[in-house]
Amino acid sequence: ADSADALTELRDLVRGIHPPVLAERGLGDAVRALALRMSMPVEVDIELPGRAEEPVESAAYFAVSEVLTNAAKHSGAEQVWLDIHHTDGMLRISVTDNGRGGATTSGGSGLVGVERRLGTFDGVLAMSSPAGGPTMVTMEIPCSLSPAPARGR
Repeated sequence: ADSADALTELRDLVRGIHPPVLAERGLGDAVRALALRMSMPVEVDIELPGRAEEPVESAAYFAVSEVLTNAAKHSGAEQVWLDIHHTDGMLRISVTDNGRGGATTSGGSGLVGVERRLGTFDGVLAMSSPAGGPTMVTMEIPCSLSPAPARGR
């Protein structure tokens, strides 16, 4: 059910419909909400002192959603670690699972679509997934962040 929900969100996003939490609260909160719906525990470490432009946030959210969905569907992982940080003008995302490994970006994998989407912003995807695991997907998108708005109480 969690994977089906994530795929539904991906399809909506492709059609240009953003999850409300992404539009309202930004990438960090949207990804945290996504992680909470996964079938396996996802340890999340996010440090974003502001927001990227909407298309960059959308691409990053889509990429994280696809990678988490792949981990849930194919890896046999019991745990996933998700890190998102912005340093030196670069949004850096790392998703690591303790599954069986052997993932590739060939053969019509959803990761090919992620690579193309990131490439639109001069971003890149790198993956290490030896047989026996673990799998680590690292994504980088050059961007700047606008200051985070003050939150009311």
